[in-house]
Amino acid sequence: MKDPYLKPVILGGLFITLLSIVFALGIFLWAIVGGYITVRLTNKITKQAISVVDGLLIGLFSGIIGGCCLNIITTFSFKSFDNKRLLIRTLEQNWPKEMYPIPEFQEMLPSIFLTTCVIIMIITTGFALIGGLIGVLVSKRTNKLSNS
Repeated sequence: MKDPYLKPVILGGLFITLLSIVFALGIFLWAIVGGYITVRLTNKITKQAISVVDGLLIGLFSGIIGGCCLNIITTFSFKSFDNKRLLIRTLEQNWPKEMYPIPEFQEMLPSIFLTTCVIIMIITTGFALIGGLIGVLVSKRTNKLSNS
């Protein structure tokens, strides 16, 4: 059985991942665009109007895929000792002087990674939801204009 939502959701998630790797600070924008692209691709494949709930779910799943891929890449990139050392050194150098003593960052790394992964998932899913909603609204408007 062919699922018309699967390819667009995976492509949208990979779009979020790839552009977030290129320019990480744009993750908010990439997640919105990824959700939007997912809904537009689904609309073209199914050739049917997509409901708001379906658009939100499509955006949500593309955000989940994008966030999971980013988390996997982040975890693998910090498996190397050099990257861990760079992160710890950066944290030590930028630790506020008013908050002494400096904590043992080596022991804090698992909680830092967990927090980062949760934040990435919240950002990608939340903003991909917004992109999915925008995609549904634009698709409805485009369909109304083409039917007139």
